[in-house]
Amino acid sequence: MTREEFSQKIGWPTIIWILGLINVGTMLPQLWQIIATHKTEGISLTFFSLACFMQSAYGLHGYFTKDKMLMWTMFLSAGVTATIIGTVWYLRL
Repeated sequence: MTREEFSQKIGWPTIIWILGLINVGTMLPQLWQIIATHKTEGISLTFFSLACFMQSAYGLHGYFTKDKMLMWTMFLSAGVTATIIGTVWYLRL
């Protein structure tokens, strides 16, 4: 069995879309906690900035390679991360 046949047999395209969407949701609890408590102590803007950069880079990779799953899920993840960065900056003013 080839890897392409195995991929189709296990439904890999569906699995990877689900995992991509889970990736989008991984930082939502952090965003919710910041909004609910207005507490930003311990939040590393360096980490979130680097994460946003990497997510954007992988989103661009998905765009250039015509990989819709990678493009959409990475750009959505970068949007959540950018929202966290903006919220923390706002609350720290």
